[in-house]
Amino acid sequence: MKKAYSLYIIPLLSVLLFWTGCTGNAEYRFDDSPSDRNRNATADLRKQLVEAPYGWKVIYFPKTDSLLFSNPNEVIGKYQYNGRYGYGGYYYIMKFDDKGKVAITADYDEKTITTPQTSEFEIRQNSFTQLSFTTYNSIHDLVNDCFGGSSDFLFMGYDYDGSLLFKTASYNKPACEYIVFTKLGKPNSPVEYLTTAYKNRRFFEQMPNPQLHIRIGGRSFFRSDTHAKSAGQIREIIAKRYHLFLFGSKPSAFPDGFPDEIKGLGSGFVGTEQGLTFRSGLRYDKQRIFYDFKREGDKFVCELVKVYDPYLHTTRLVAKHLAPDGEFTGYIAEIENKIQIKAD
Repeated sequence: MKKAYSLYIIPLLSVLLFWTGCTGNAEYRFDDSPSDRNRNATADLRKQLVEAPYGWKVIYFPKTDSLLFSNPNEVIGKYQYNGRYGYGGYYYIMKFDDKGKVAITADYDEKTITTPQTSEFEIRQNSFTQLSFTTYNSIHDLVNDCFGGSSDFLFMGYDYDGSLLFKTASYNKPACEYIVFTKLGKPNSPVEYLTTAYKNRRFFEQMPNPQLHIRIGGRSFFRSDTHAKSAGQIREIIAKRYHLFLFGSKPSAFPDGFPDEIKGLGSGFVGTEQGLTFRSGLRYDKQRIFYDFKREGDKFVCELVKVYDPYLHTTRLVAKHLAPDGEFTGYIAEIENKIQIKAD
């Protein structure tokens, strides 16, 4: 299976079971003293971070809401979505060294893509093994009441591809944030990763009229059709990295008027080197959730395939470009710009 950095978030209990059940190294034996176990845990995380030869790509969604605009059958009051958008994610490249320094580039703008920030980090042990960024870097730009970010990441374990899963102390409930570190496996320049991710995000943000179509074959399940990108909404979409796809369920009585009743699906997003990632996903229902889209020319496509998770002993749906050997389902979501045609 192709290695992927954004497949899913394992529920907290399952992560802990996997972490404790699959780490058979001697340093985690329970005949070690608590202080020895703590020391070994911090040393192990530090070793992993420092010894990644090409660094880490990090996706951080500091605030996700799986209930916000997640029901395609729920009526949204006319214009009542204004100011209610959630928040999206951010893409970083991090390179740690053995002197406690980390160099970070970020997808914020063209300058942060090419100009690394160097700050200090520490690995501590409290209730969890904790990665803390102790001097300023771009992560701290999200530490405010608006984005709700944190500069202290609590290590929770691994996904089955070996990516590192973190959370923060900001939330007790699961699925309220998303933090995944994936080791870079190729000597590609961090600038190349971030530039492609940045271009994909900006391409999506600059689409005049992006619309979402969810289908299986010729059968449509959801098709947005409402243009909702005023100047104020564009600013909100870009500032928050959140998009809401709307369709008019009750047309206006006036030609070219805004629908009297609308429904929709929304999610925070971030650009990736492959396309776009949405968290907490474009959720048609509990099973059909579209997270990861691949850019194909001027559109973004997510085709769901079924894969078996050997650790959770269950099947789940993921994007085909992340699991090309997955079982065919036929479910496809496409995002593309639709040209508006005004009546004479």
